[in-house]
Amino acid sequence: MLSTDLSRIWKSPEFQRALHAPCEKIHHRVLRKNPLKNLRIMLNLNPYAKTMRQNTILRQAKNHRLRMDKAAAVLEAKSDEKPVVGRKERRLWALRSRRSLWWGERLQLPRNQQLRRSPQKRNPPQRKRSPWHKLKLFIPERSSHFTLDS
Repeated sequence: MLSTDLSRIWKSPEFQRALHAPCEKIHHRVLRKNPLKNLRIMLNLNPYAKTMRQNTILRQAKNHRLRMDKAAAVLEAKSDEKPVVGRKERRLWALRSRRSLWWGERLQLPRNQQLRRSPQKRNPPQRKRSPWHKLKLFIPERSSHFTLDS
């Protein structure tokens, strides 16, 4: 190496021919979206998903309507009372009908009013065992026929 001028050596055509061309395109990472939550991304993957979703919504609405008609028929057959007039009676009727349909005559209390088990009942303390239980030694009990004097 005769010349110590490094910048001139690096810029020389012989040096530049041996090097790779600089990469000018910068690739940015794009956040991947979840197709199960994002409809537009799902449609890119599966165009039939839109039709499937519409059919599902229509089917659910039809099933809901059928269920409500059936429940109304059951309630109408069951009730001998006069029709509901006031707001309070309407609310009671709705509660009664909901209770009998979904919870089998038992309405569940809200989460904050339910009885909770105490922390001790939830996770009872474990009994600590000594390391001697692993040895399984036979230790005779004290009795009259196990004496050393005889």
